[in-house]
Amino acid sequence: MAYREFTDSKGVAWRAWSTVPEGRTVLNSDYERGWLTFDSGSEVRRLVPIPNGWEEAPEERLELMCRAATKAARQSGETVRREAADEEERTRGS
Repeated sequence: MAYREFTDSKGVAWRAWSTVPEGRTVLNSDYERGWLTFDSGSEVRRLVPIPNGWEEAPEERLELMCRAATKAARQSGETVRREAADEEERTRGS
């Protein structure tokens, strides 16, 4: 899975990664095939479906995707940190 970091035009730093659920963990059918997660540390957003080519998209396009994403409730801080660390580790291992 890809992991990206970018800074938007307002100077906010964002992390973005694709999330694909395993098994029957999804409550809303819109999210069955996964979503693109954006996290600024103070805000989390989700975009469905995952846009094709987001991994190579220029930062300006990532910002547009982030703006189009729906604000999401933040998980517990520990869960978010663990997921982000796991994603970053997977990206570095590739």
